[in-house]
Amino acid sequence: MLFETPADTYKAFERFLRKKDYRKAYRCLEKIHNEFPNDIELMQEIVQFCLGSWRKPEIGRKWLIKLTKSRSVWLDHMFLSQAETELGNIGRAKECLKKARELQKSQPGLRPEKEARKVFSELEEFIRYAEAKALARAAVLDIGPSAPQLVKRESRPKKQKAERAEQARWSEPKSRQEIKSPPAEVRIPLHRIPLKTEPVNEETFSLFLKRDTSTLKECQLLIDYTHLTIQSGFDDLLCLNAITDVEKYWYQIETVKKVLKYFHGRVLLSDEVGLGKTIEAGMLVKEYLMRGMIKNVLILTPASLVSQWKEEMRTKFGIEFMTTDDPEFMRDSINFWNNRFIIASINTTKSSKNMPVVVEKFYDLVIIDEAHHLRNRTTLAWKLVNQIKKRFIFLLTATPVQNNLIELFNLITLLKPGQFKTEKLFRKEYIQRGNLKAPANKERLAGLLRDVMIRNTRSAIDLKLPKRFATTIRVEPTETEKQIYLRISDFLRNQNFKKPMINLFLREAGSSPFALKNTLLNKDGTKDIIDAINSLEDICKGNELLKILLKNPAEKKVIFTQYLKSVDYVTDLLQRHGISFVTFRGDMPLRKKDEAIARFREEIPVLVSTESGGEGKNMQFCNTIINFDLPWNPMRIEQRIGRLHRIGQTRDVFIFNLSVKGTIEDYIIDILANKIGMFEMVIGEIEPILGHIGEDKEFEDIILEIWSNSSDTEKLKDGFEQLGNELLNAKREYLKTKALDEEIFGEDYEV
Repeated sequence: MLFETPADTYKAFERFLRKKDYRKAYRCLEKIHNEFPNDIELMQEIVQFCLGSWRKPEIGRKWLIKLTKSRSVWLDHMFLSQAETELGNIGRAKECLKKARELQKSQPGLRPEKEARKVFSELEEFIRYAEAKALARAAVLDIGPSAPQLVKRESRPKKQKAERAEQARWSEPKSRQEIKSPPAEVRIPLHRIPLKTEPVNEETFSLFLKRDTSTLKECQLLIDYTHLTIQSGFDDLLCLNAITDVEKYWYQIETVKKVLKYFHGRVLLSDEVGLGKTIEAGMLVKEYLMRGMIKNVLILTPASLVSQWKEEMRTKFGIEFMTTDDPEFMRDSINFWNNRFIIASINTTKSSKNMPVVVEKFYDLVIIDEAHHLRNRTTLAWKLVNQIKKRFIFLLTATPVQNNLIELFNLITLLKPGQFKTEKLFRKEYIQRGNLKAPANKERLAGLLRDVMIRNTRSAIDLKLPKRFATTIRVEPTETEKQIYLRISDFLRNQNFKKPMINLFLREAGSSPFALKNTLLNKDGTKDIIDAINSLEDICKGNELLKILLKNPAEKKVIFTQYLKSVDYVTDLLQRHGISFVTFRGDMPLRKKDEAIARFREEIPVLVSTESGGEGKNMQFCNTIINFDLPWNPMRIEQRIGRLHRIGQTRDVFIFNLSVKGTIEDYIIDILANKIGMFEMVIGEIEPILGHIGEDKEFEDIILEIWSNSSDTEKLKDGFEQLGNELLNAKREYLKTKALDEEIFGEDYEV
């Protein structure tokens, strides 16, 4: 392989990697290393390639030894310990692990202390398992170094006799007890190489131990599988101690157990809105991974939920997913689908470019959120999911039937083809003639649905939440603020910015002039706007905020805002007026975030939080939210409220929305609060309502489209009036759908 420059060689490496021609890919890395023998980062990449993509610990070991000679870092010795273990060099593995522990004490910054301890513990367990496995194999063989040749030369009767002797040794109970259970998965921070495991039961043991024809190879396989005997049942969930910031409610735990025991990984999770279908799905993913029953996962959702799913899976379940929102997807949308854990917009996935790639892959588990979008068998989305090669599949929807019972047939066919045989027979046996919404043979239909469907309802689990009360305070802007907003609108209409930039400018302007300022810097024609912002000390929303805070100063309150510069303004305002507060920002270390929540709970009356505070932490000890600004996505507003108004909240929740008259946020909150009564609805209901106004459109895009098509204030009002009417109609359709589902399913499918 001859390439002109190292860059050419590296491009060749990436090409061979995509083709899975690992030998050639490795030779490319070797060639680059010959030119840059002291490049530490290059050696790290070679190690990652050898232990990860290529799965060659014997070659990775060589490079790890080079790394340990070039520098003294505990992570290198830890990886070397893992490689030695996989190669069966237990003594060396222990030495490397000991060295890694010693070095880690002086290098704690490379990994948090807690994570380092966890990694060491798991690696130690892996070494013990490998050692026990080697001892057990030696006990079974009971032969010296030259034995493989002797066995090979034995005559057939002698070989069978030897195998029977080996089998007799296996029959001793003590042999089983000597082999300790390995971890379900060895998690190493950089190179994740999980042990491949499969469930096994006592019946399987008996087959192995009683067969006269058991071979040496089969006995060795049995050694590998013995550790799973303790996991053969699903009564005790492994995931419960491995997930964080999740309230584990009894009905969710029972749902997970039921899916594992009886549904064989194919289920329609149809809990009522707000009961936590996402949590149930996440618990199942974690459980399957910990048991070694799956190795890759594909989650398909509406585009607006991609980032929310990623955050939930990362913070609650410790699984890092790649998404179609990530830059990696934009750079290489073909190779992206080779990732182990993927969250993708279903619209992106079904495109002509991506669908052919996706349907060629095999996925152990596919999850479809908002699965009612698959109700029509003629749509591309339904065909996509039907064609994906998968072992397990979860469909998540609170409204499985929206128009007629044929939609139910289409969904169940994706889960369990043949459950209802053909559509013709389904119509004949389970739908009343002349009324597609009315089921026939209800008991028989219910029996078939119980094989594939779980639907928990609020009444069945006796879920009662306190009330919530929302107040929108429409603030009159000062003359300077009004001019800033008008000038930024005129500026954007006269420039040739792309939609994301226009979106950013307008949302920042709605938050606070201070949030807008940094984005305006280095933009031509904005000096007068920046000067106007610099002349401000306080803004109209700040004055209203103070009034709310001072009415009941001892009561705990969360102030939400989207932008860091708005956070800075709010915190400066509180400091100037002697109000104690703590901040919660997305860029804070995890330890600092936990400390902020703890101080807020125990001693401080006010928490000032960015949008990230609406995603991770639950704060039922507080019952007042102040939305200093408003996201354009109603589900984000709902998410903020959901941090307080959820199971565990004992008091009524009060929500204060601040909006400046004449801004886009003012129009949005008007239609959400006054047109459709969003703040009186159950958490989660806004999502299906938005689905009724256009499945392929983001709400933010609809807002921006209204602004772009409005040349003056009157047209802007008309545009939002029309959107309000569409939302009202969508709510009516949702309520019809909800009533239909309650009529068809009732409370017959709970755990």
